[in-house]
Parts: sequence; C-alpha cells; structure tokens
Amino acid sequence: MLSNEEFIQLLKAQITTSVGGQASPQDVEKFIDLAVDQTAVLQDLRVEKNIKSSLNLNSIELGEPAMVKATEGADPNSADVVTPSFSKSSLTPVEVLMAYDVTFSFLEQNIEGDDVNEALNKIFAKRFGKDTVQLIFNGDTATSPVSSRTDKLLVILDGFIKQALADSTVNDYTISGTDYLGTIFPGMLKLLPKDYKDQRSELAYFVSADVYDAYADQIGSRATALGDMVLVGDYSRALTYKGIQLRPVFGLGDTDIILTLKRNLAVGYGRDMTIGRDIDNRARVVKVTITAKLDAKYVVGDAIVLGQP
Repeated sequence: MLSNEEFIQLLKAQITTSVGGQASPQDVEKFIDLAVDQTAVLQDLRVEKNIKSSLNLNSIELGEPAMVKATEGADPNSADVVTPSFSKSSLTPVEVLMAYDVTFSFLEQNIEGDDVNEALNKIFAKRFGKDTVQLIFNGDTATSPVSSRTDKLLVILDGFIKQALADSTVNDYTISGTDYLGTIFPGMLKLLPKDYKDQRSELAYFVSADVYDAYADQIGSRATALGDMVLVGDYSRALTYKGIQLRPVFGLGDTDIILTLKRNLAVGYGRDMTIGRDIDNRARVVKVTITAKLDAKYVVGDAIVLGQP
C-alpha cells in the first residue's frame, strides 16, 4: 500500500498537470478499442475510427437475380442488364465532452499497481462505451426539456430509432403484447425482405435487457434442452430466435425492437480527441476532461424492421 506522499508523487509523475492536449492517433484508437471491448453491443456494429470530417457509407444492392445463359457473339438483351440500386448515408461526427472529478481516496482504494493512466482509461472507456450505446440507439435532438443527465446525453444527436421513424424505406411492425416467441419475433421476421433472411448469422434482434430476460423466461418455461440451458447456463450471448441472435442494448426502451443486419448499424469516431488531466492538491481530486467526436447512421433502411407499439 502506497503512503499518501508516495501516491501524490506517483500521480505527478504520470498525470499531466497542464490542461492537456491532443491525444495521438494511437491513443485515440486504443481508447476507442477499450470502449468497444468492454461493450458487447459495439462489438457487433460497424465501427469506423479516425474520421477526419465525414465518411460516406455506401451500399450497392442487387435485389433481383442477375445471371442469365450466355450466347456467344451476342450482347445480352437490355431486359437482362441489371442496374444496381445505391444507398448512401454519411457519418459526420459531432463533438462531445465528458468531465470527471476523481478523488484521491477513490484512486488510493481502487487503483492497483503503478499505472494510474491505464487504470483511469479503463474506467472512463467503459462509461464512454455505455454512453455511446445509449446515444446511438435512443438519441433525439428534439428532446425537451433537457434537465436530467440522460436528457443531456440524448439531445446530442438523432439515434437509430429516431432516424428509422423518419425513413419510409424502413419496415414498421406494430408490437402488441409480450409474446416474443410466438408473435413478435416471427411477425418482425416476416416483414424483413427476403434478400436478408438467409443471412441469419449476420442478423440480430436488438432489444432491451428486460425484453431479453422476458424471452429467456419464455424459453426457460419450455420442457426442452434449450429451456434447461436458459435456466441454468450462461445465456448472455446465446439466446436466438430461428438462428438470429438477440442482443440486449443498454438503455433501450422495452417497446423498441430493431431487427437488422448487425453491420448495417454504424458508429463513427472522429480522429480528434483530447484528454486533459489536472491535479488539484487542495481539493484532493484529479480533474479529467475528455473531448471526442462521434456519430451514428444505418446504411440501408430497407434492411431494418422497427418494432414499436
């Protein structure tokens, strides 16, 4: 156990006492990777890093069969020439800020070893990841009034649900009741265009933690091997419906369900990040200020089924 004097010297040796400055591209990538690694949902999504100002998310769709029998020496009939459809959206990260006051007593009790910066980064990256997930799914720039900390988070940008509600190409499903196994999940799957239905390993139902547990209870009540597994096993990454995985999303409402390709949902981080750390010996706190840039968009609206009441 470090003495108080040794602890202060360690802080001074490892934490910049100036306002701080631009993080290197390597440090930015490491911090984002740490946030993703500690947040299960982000591991499933398309994550773009080091965006300078904006990044186009382009998709080429071939909805009809394109293969025909070839005839030597002859061009294909004009009716046999397929014109792809293009979907385009762009990630334009906006600046966000996180400010923390970390007391010396907290650090003394919770920091193991000598690497203070690494320990702090793990703590902040985990919160950064959770905030990112809640924002990219639930964000609404029209949030009013903006009074709670959650309101201040959600007003930053429009998330996937807000975007989908305004998109006529998204497939809408009306949720009624709580029969996920017999009604809701099959009803949503029926609305998904056939071009995506065979990509079962790439699809996911994004649901709230409560919906995830309710579905687990439904399966667990069945006298099957799967029911037994749910009751006594580790099902945190194992629940599926007809081969499609369920993903619990932090902060998602119980009445919001998204069925889509996992990589159809994209989150983008700007390459500019600042991490400032200041030691206030009088108040016995380390003041940490992190600025970053992020945005979220989906690529193809037609590949989304949005379930709401």
